[in-house]
Amino acid sequence: MGAATPARGRRRDPSIDERVLRAAVEELAERGIAGFATNRVAARAGVDKRGIYARWPERDRLITDALGSLAAGLTVPGTGALHTDLLAIVPAVAAVFTSPRIEILQRCVQEAQEYPAIYTAFRRDSIDRCMAVVEEIFRSAAQRGEITGDPVLAGEAFIGILLTRSGFLGQATILDPAQQEAIVAFIVDAIATGSPGRRN
Repeated sequence: MGAATPARGRRRDPSIDERVLRAAVEELAERGIAGFATNRVAARAGVDKRGIYARWPERDRLITDALGSLAAGLTVPGTGALHTDLLAIVPAVAAVFTSPRIEILQRCVQEAQEYPAIYTAFRRDSIDRCMAVVEEIFRSAAQRGEITGDPVLAGEAFIGILLTRSGFLGQATILDPAQQEAIVAFIVDAIATGSPGRRN
């Protein structure tokens, strides 16, 4: 019997995809959706433009995938405790609200009416995904009896602190591990079952 015939074509290089998506994120942060240009993305990524078109024939698809990469990797840690779950997730959540992602969020909000399909994908793949992961952490804590309040409100409070500190104290504040620890400790102490000042 003869040897198996090798598969035709080149195997897709994931490193190129990563470089292109990273370059697309930078392009969106600087120029928004309206000014987004695939040729500049190719130059930023150091790849041939034809290679990008082979992967993303449509400009809007590349934009959508780039936006979806902003919250990629956000998953519920599942450590079994609220404090350690939040400590595990807070760096990734904080990164969503810092440069260049925060600039993209602001631009997408401004351009939403002109590009509703792209904005819907951005909401689904970035904002909603981030919120869903955070809310699930608090829901799991409620099921374990660690908290008795509304998990959704608790998640919004957690996100709200990060956004407020990023906006008023600078993005470096929420990227500081010591500050992240302080935020997590405050949230856990404020909503934990039996914590001082809670009314049952």
